[in-house]
Amino acid sequence: MSDNETSEEFRRGQEAERARFAEYLQSYEAGSRKLAEQAETEDSRVYQTTIANAMNAMRRAITGEFHWQDGWKK
Repeated sequence: MSDNETSEEFRRGQEAERARFAEYLQSYEAGSRKLAEQAETEDSRVYQTTIANAMNAMRRAITGEFHWQDGWKK
């Protein structure tokens, strides 16, 4: 195997790590949404919602659902 080739075991490890990290982000997103619902001020609600939205975007990007620059090729 050359330096440019990636082993199947390495690819499986990458996929497992992406899935693990996506699960973490999903959990963090849910926690932030809960805090946003419980927020006592508008600033706090906006902050927690922003965090939740960022976690959602990162999770979707990691799992291949979305790229924040989808339109860059156009």
